Amino acid sequence: MPDEQYDSFKIDILTEPVWHGYSPSTATGCFGFLFMNRFLALAAGLVLIPFSAPSLAQNSLLEFRWRQDPGYVGLDYRISNSEARRRSNLKLILPGKIREHAILEMTIVAPEIFEKWRGRIDVDSMKIGYDCIQKSVFAGTRTRCENYFNLSEVTQVGPGIIRMTPDAPIPQSRTIVVELKMRNPRTSGLYQFNGYASAPGQMQIPAYQGSWLVEID
Repeated sequence: MPDEQYDSFKIDILTEPVWHGYSPSTATGCFGFLFMNRFLALAAGLVLIPFSAPSLAQNSLLEFRWRQDPGYVGLDYRISNSEARRRSNLKLILPGKIREHAILEMTIVAPEIFEKWRGRIDVDSMKIGYDCIQKSVFAGTRTRCENYFNLSEVTQVGPGIIRMTPDAPIPQSRTIVVELKMRNPRTSGLYQFNGYASAPGQMQIPAYQGSWLVEID
C-alpha cells in the first residue's frame, strides 16, 4: 500500500505557475485516505509534499509525465474553450481497454489549486457518455457521445472531489466519456485531473484509473 498522503507539485517558468497536480504513484492509497476522511468529516490533516520534477514527452502536444513512474496513466480529453477565466465544456475520455473491472462508482478529483485560482466545476452538469464518436476538424478532434448512462447520484464529497454513481455498473469493455461544464481558472497552466473507480464486489475505496492533463491558455 503506498504512503497515505497527497503529493503536490509546482513548476515555475517565467514566474508563471505552469503545472499542478498529484502523484499517481501514491494515487490509490492517498485518495482512499482523502476520500474517507473528507466523506466522514474527520479532522485529519493532509500533508502536501513537493514531488520530483517530471520528465517531458512529446506527443501531439507537449506533455508532462511522471519520471520513472510506471503507475502514471495519461488519458486524452477535449475542451471547448481553453482560455483562462472562460466557461468551457470538458470531456474526459476513459478507454475500456485500460480498465480491469466494471465501474460501480466513478470519482473525478480536480487539483486543489484549480479552485484556489477561481476554477469551478458545475456538478449538476456532469454525466457519463458512451457510444462516442471522434471526428477530426480543422481545430483538432471533437468527441460526441450518442448515449449516456443514467446516474442515480452525483455528489461533491469534498473540494474538487465529485463522485458519480450510475444506476447499474458500467461494463469493463466500454469506453466512457465524463462530460462536465466548468469555469476555467484565472491562471494559465496544466491542471491534472485524476480519475478513480470502484468495482462491484470490492471494498469501496476507489482505485486510480488515470490522469487528464488539462491545458489552460
